[in-house]
Amino acid sequence: MSKKESAFVDLLKKRLNLLTYTSLDENEYNQSYFKNAGLTNVDIRSYQLHGIRWLIERFEAGHGAILSDEMGLGKTLQTIAFLTYICKVKKQTPCIVISPLSVLQNWTREISKFASGLTIQIFTGVKDERAELAETIKKSKFDILLTTYEYILKDTTFFQSFKWKVLVIDEAHRIKNSQSQLHVSLKTLDVPCRILLTGTPIQNNLTELYSLLSFSAPNVFRVKQLDDFVEYFRIVNTDEDRKKILIDLLKPFVLRRLKRDVLTDLPNKTEVMIFHDLSKVQKELYKAILTKNRSIFGTNESASKTSLVNIMMQLRKAIAHPYLFPGIEPEPFEMGEHLIEASGKLHILDHLLAHLHAKKHKVLLFSQFTTVLDIIQDYLTYRETYKYERLDGSVRSEERFLAINNFNAHDDTFIFLLSTKAGGVGLNLVAADTVIFYDSDFNPQNDLQAADRCHRIGQKRPVRIIRLVCQNSFEEVILRRAEAKLKLSKSIMENSELASGLNTAIESKTQLQDVLKIGIDKLLNEIEEMDYTKIDFNTILGKTDAKGCWLDVEDHQMSQNEEQEGEEEETAVQSTTTDDNNMYLFEGVNYRNTAQKADIDLFDRLILNDEDMSSKPSGSSKQHASERPQRRQMTEEEKAIRAAKARETKERRKNEIEEIERRREEKRKAKLQQLWASKNYRSLLISAPDDEQEEIENTELDSYEDENTGETKLHYVFGDVMKPQLHDEKCAILVHCVDDSGRWPSKGVFASISQRSKEPEKQYTLAHEMQDIHMGDSHLIAINDCGVDDDEPPCEQYVALIVAQHRNKFDFTALDSALRSLGKAAKQMKASVHLPRIGVGSQGFNWYGTEKLIKKYLASHNIPTYIYYFKRDGATASNKRTHEQSHEDHDRLSHKKKPRKINQLKVHLPNYLSGIHVFFHDIDENTKNRLQRFVYTFNGEVDEITDVNTTTHILTTGDCRDVLALQDCCPDAHVINIEWLDACITHGKILNIDTYKL
Repeated sequence: MSKKESAFVDLLKKRLNLLTYTSLDENEYNQSYFKNAGLTNVDIRSYQLHGIRWLIERFEAGHGAILSDEMGLGKTLQTIAFLTYICKVKKQTPCIVISPLSVLQNWTREISKFASGLTIQIFTGVKDERAELAETIKKSKFDILLTTYEYILKDTTFFQSFKWKVLVIDEAHRIKNSQSQLHVSLKTLDVPCRILLTGTPIQNNLTELYSLLSFSAPNVFRVKQLDDFVEYFRIVNTDEDRKKILIDLLKPFVLRRLKRDVLTDLPNKTEVMIFHDLSKVQKELYKAILTKNRSIFGTNESASKTSLVNIMMQLRKAIAHPYLFPGIEPEPFEMGEHLIEASGKLHILDHLLAHLHAKKHKVLLFSQFTTVLDIIQDYLTYRETYKYERLDGSVRSEERFLAINNFNAHDDTFIFLLSTKAGGVGLNLVAADTVIFYDSDFNPQNDLQAADRCHRIGQKRPVRIIRLVCQNSFEEVILRRAEAKLKLSKSIMENSELASGLNTAIESKTQLQDVLKIGIDKLLNEIEEMDYTKIDFNTILGKTDAKGCWLDVEDHQMSQNEEQEGEEEETAVQSTTTDDNNMYLFEGVNYRNTAQKADIDLFDRLILNDEDMSSKPSGSSKQHASERPQRRQMTEEEKAIRAAKARETKERRKNEIEEIERRREEKRKAKLQQLWASKNYRSLLISAPDDEQEEIENTELDSYEDENTGETKLHYVFGDVMKPQLHDEKCAILVHCVDDSGRWPSKGVFASISQRSKEPEKQYTLAHEMQDIHMGDSHLIAINDCGVDDDEPPCEQYVALIVAQHRNKFDFTALDSALRSLGKAAKQMKASVHLPRIGVGSQGFNWYGTEKLIKKYLASHNIPTYIYYFKRDGATASNKRTHEQSHEDHDRLSHKKKPRKINQLKVHLPNYLSGIHVFFHDIDENTKNRLQRFVYTFNGEVDEITDVNTTTHILTTGDCRDVLALQDCCPDAHVINIEWLDACITHGKILNIDTYKL
């Protein structure tokens, strides 16, 4: 040990000796004590009481702590009890709790349930709402403020204005990077006690652990001594003395308990690995990805690690499903068995789900990619057997909790699709007893957190964790790295042996090249595909009792492995290794030393063959035709016979497929009619136009473009589409676009419809339940009230719900179909049609094409058609009809208000974007993410949708074709080239927009 290292350890010990702790008497500070303090509706377990006392002792000692109990042990409850003591017994307020947005509502619910005597404030909302809320909060007295990470970054000054007594950060691994903006912003808050809650204090390395320690106890773990800490303890796996020193250092600051130690009544959790192979399409795709990037595998310096990581991501997608790549799925894009057969992983999942459903299990299925969840959702829809819910980062807050409640409350909801990151934290899904990882996370702690959504307090059944792994692929390497990372956390936090190679991240370019080649010899040379129908899931997973509960498995897998020893099996349970230190060792085979040679040989042959093919001139096949055996030339008669047979075979196959589809459709319709009859349901779907109406569809769009004819006139008005301006019409149809989810939001036009009548919401949700909601549908629903105002003439009014959205994305083809049906109905009913400005604020929405469709199916057939621009409260424009042509209407509407004046602020960091609200239109995600960070940093705002009352700048590309539509959507906003924002950031001030206007 060097003198510097010795001095560092001595300094840490000296600081520890300055701390004094008052041990709380467990007989006094028991459950009755905390109930008297204000804790209600809960029985506190003994280990939780210890955790509460431990937190209080840290508070009294004047520093923070890391409560890192394993997921599912009740860190939230312990924290609420601790805060109750601080606020009600110590009378020290206010305190602040910061959590992910996804669990903010859970904190609110838990505090209201367990500590109803605490006064809480919730700080969320758009900028104007937060400004008003901030003033209210400053004037009020409260115990706890709840907010999220994002608002800490946006409104740091507001949070700095309080003298907080306790700061609690949930899912605290979010601040593991001490250089991150969130970490730095939180450190500026005036608070003596910082409590970090995380079930995964170490996710990758000691640097991240030190970042958490220095945040919770900055007087002991100084930021500037990070390098000393990492350097001293980097060999902790081989030095028992240093390991003991590290554990002793952590004890006052980190408390971690495991479920197996404190929850003896919690059912067992068993992890099983099931291997699968690749389909023929996947093998070709896998090979193509490797050979296409052959230059990256060379020895030249251009082969960057980043490029290799990109290849790894492409290979992961190929293993998941080939349809993730454009151009792979056959056209026309129709549901069918091809969706399943194209992917070995989905193929085995299909058989696995059938087994689990028959045994009455409930499943959580996790994937890293929302695009994979899209495919699995399509598969579940195609199978029509399994009821499911879905949750990922795009799901709105109100829908998130509805999905969770539906899954937990209804036994017939079989499977829950979740993205690992969005669904892996803060959720309680104990209704499930089976977890399937469709693919594994590079960070194993994310998978652990995800699995513990169901293996936690409240679980009454044994749990199975199932991983689907492509055999002989680098997916196995990912799992091996995950094991090594977990050993780091386990060694430090649980005082057990640390595996060597404590940082197992693949650091060198050469090492990563080797990883990508692992197993390709077997992977690509396998001729026969697995027969998944022969898999005995009872043997692999264990048996299930009559109630649908897994039976406990002790040595089940090991005994099966022994029975199958020496046999070549197509699937395997969790593999065992004999050398924990070798990340290339699986099932006794060392891929680095043995299999890798064959892999490299095959890879070299692939590259050589690919280079030979690419180097041949066009027509080379003709040049070498003489080298091939000569074939007998077919006579014309033989050619005709062959062609006839081919046509006959093709026609026969076509007829067979049509017959199968016809029978399936008949079966589906019969099943649907039976369902409708049982619920006494009557469809309100507008039927598609008959043959006489088909000429409408076949008319060219351009024939409706003559702006001088009365037939194509569209009327643009300001106002609420649900309060239509009516003259002599006897019938009016009020239109709104909906998605195919069956869920009725509570804001916007939906709220306006519900104010008029509850019938549209009722019919829409019922139609979805009756499987009567499809893309391109139009549903016509009568409104019970006769009119909006008594002064208006009597008029029959209907709401037309056109289904043109799927997963929040507009489908132009569906919109075409829905408007065509709507036009037919409006013509027959002699009704006027009233539409909101469809697609307002949606990224990349084609308003130009939509306007043409409205003209084509409505206005061109003398149907009075009105498009409404909704004005927010305080808008000055009047709600009056205009009767000019469309572009003139655009001009009139865009000049009804004076341009919004942007506050002229002094141009200096960090607030020179104050008052700026930007909307990114048709900008790629990487650019958008990069720029919106700067907008928030310099006190600006990013609008997710355009808002006529707030949006000041619409940023798009120089070749944007939607400029007029964007200007119509937000008349007072500046539509400018996105280069303006880059230039502002570069110069550190707001630049003149004249040269950037579009």
